[in-house]
Amino acid sequence: MSRRKGTQPEQYAGVFQEYSAIPARYRLETYKNQYDGKNTWESYRDNVLLVNHDTKSMRQKARLAGDSWQEHMQDRGRHHALATPADVNAWCQELLDTGSTRRHCYEYYFLRIYDFYDHLKTNADHPHLYNPLLIAAINYDAARQLWMHRIDRRPEVVGRE
Repeated sequence: MSRRKGTQPEQYAGVFQEYSAIPARYRLETYKNQYDGKNTWESYRDNVLLVNHDTKSMRQKARLAGDSWQEHMQDRGRHHALATPADVNAWCQELLDTGSTRRHCYEYYFLRIYDFYDHLKTNADHPHLYNPLLIAAINYDAARQLWMHRIDRRPEVVGRE
């Protein structure tokens, strides 16, 4: 038996569909002091991502995505683990504006940071209750374009286990 996979980011985001709906006490910027001076991306990369997928290709993707994301967030005056959906969309637009294909932007950049925030959201050591990449994909065009590459490239149905 098989079931249809969701195609819209709204189907994955959970209770928070818009940034304005997130109570101030749960917004990521609330945790600024907890993340000051910590390289959360580096810890994730070394202890999660590369532990499971340590290949030359993955190391390259992790380096490119991590460097790009951290530089973008530094330019915006925010820690790389505490993005707003607007931060995400601005980054997605920058990626698309480079002239790279949507596939390249998705596979080398968006997916790596999406998985980073998914890890933060599911890890008890982090207070994340939402993935800002999903909220950006719901509410902004550039992020949605990259999200839709995720949908366009996969099979329509998945088997039940």
